[in-house]
Amino acid sequence: MAATLSTLPHLLQSKSVAGKNVVRKEVQARADEPPVIALFNVAMVGHVNPTLSIVKQLVEQGCKVHYFLPPGEDARAAARESGATVEAYLVDDPQGFALEQCGDFSDCLVAQDRYAVWGLASTLHTGEYVLQRCQDLRVKLVVYDPMTPHGILVAKKLGVPGISVVTYPGVGCLAGLMGDEEKLARWAKLRRPIARQILERFDVDLNSELSSRGQWFSEDENLVTTSEALVAPLPEPGSVPWADEARERFPWVSVGCTASEAAPHITGPSKASGAATGTVGDSFPAEELRDAAARGARVVFAALGSMAVGLRWAEDLTGSSSGVLPEGTTGKAFCQHVWAVLFDVMRELGDGYHCVLCVGRQADALDFLPGEDDEQRLRHVPANVTVRAAVQQVAMLKGHADVFVTHAGFNSLQESLIAGVPLIALPQAVDQPDNARKIEASGWGRGFLRPMGVGPSELAAVVRELAREDSSCRAAVAAAGAGLCGGEVRAAERLLAWVR
Repeated sequence: MAATLSTLPHLLQSKSVAGKNVVRKEVQARADEPPVIALFNVAMVGHVNPTLSIVKQLVEQGCKVHYFLPPGEDARAAARESGATVEAYLVDDPQGFALEQCGDFSDCLVAQDRYAVWGLASTLHTGEYVLQRCQDLRVKLVVYDPMTPHGILVAKKLGVPGISVVTYPGVGCLAGLMGDEEKLARWAKLRRPIARQILERFDVDLNSELSSRGQWFSEDENLVTTSEALVAPLPEPGSVPWADEARERFPWVSVGCTASEAAPHITGPSKASGAATGTVGDSFPAEELRDAAARGARVVFAALGSMAVGLRWAEDLTGSSSGVLPEGTTGKAFCQHVWAVLFDVMRELGDGYHCVLCVGRQADALDFLPGEDDEQRLRHVPANVTVRAAVQQVAMLKGHADVFVTHAGFNSLQESLIAGVPLIALPQAVDQPDNARKIEASGWGRGFLRPMGVGPSELAAVVRELAREDSSCRAAVAAAGAGLCGGEVRAAERLLAWVR
């Protein structure tokens, strides 16, 4: 018995050491696991595309990226191609679900007010599922678009860093939208009851009372996908509270443009957001471009962005247009005006020019042309115009275009600069008017700040001027593009620094 008792401490010590070793091994195993990153985004092409090359970089560095996206075939396919695992916002992933349809909009006075509601309302609606999913995944870092406060909720609740990716030229470009104090107060009032419910349910304060909460920026870090030279400046210190908040409360890092030929690229609005036009496909027009090259034609590429031909096709754009569009101008009215003018331009320019035009997937995209259906309408398209629903924009710009007719969305602007292609800007909304001014002032092309008043003769003259090989804009465009490259690498490095 004495011998047995004498060995007991050794046995206990042995078991204790063994237990500690097991714990150490488990801790080490977890430490050796690849970093798990959750990424939250909206189903908007201009917000998703800049993230895809970053995802690709992170995956190549050994990270596991789980990309939360609403239903939408194109965006989800591109996310998977970049190496991410696609996650739904709700457990059963209902196909009709849309973040921007969440909430009660009865107190919204204008369409813009809905933005103050649906971000928080969708966070409240999906929060329990995405939180549990991220806990199960053992997420170490949250990356999110500033339109998705879901990212802040998850980061704060899990106690991990939350980094926003800003896919426009910084918060300064929103000055036109944020300049109305009455509107900001109304938005704060709309946010208040939803934010209170989030606080009660999740015990997380999203600081919804901040005047800068038109977007949900991060107090950890905000990566702006452009160069410092292209960041839109904030209003002067002390002039407006929201700008002072943005300057003092939120850290900003300009990483450069993240456009990359090596990464996936969504070519148009998600197929879930509009029916495909009957006979208008989205195959790359390789044969037509070869024919154009054979006859020495200058190539005009025209694409007016995914929003106007998609989600905002039937919406009035004037509320967010900073005065560049007449009252009541819908996405459809804007696009069809530009397309009609462009057809007249191409008839005037003749065989020495060829245009590739993207018209989106709306069933009524071409109903401004004579005919009962698309087959009949396409007969009225000039012979030197190729119509597609969408094409791969980066490939088109880098390999074929001599001039780019664009809405001056920020991603399109940067992609054109990197490709060395002068721009003709016809802005619609948000940051686009400022981008158009920047294009003109920087010598990168021409900006038309009254796009609905542009006529064929004026546009034809500008196409001739900018499409020339010796156009004075080409050197300025090339110089600007040289300083933009590599943003996806720098963004990935910044994100990895938070988990390593």
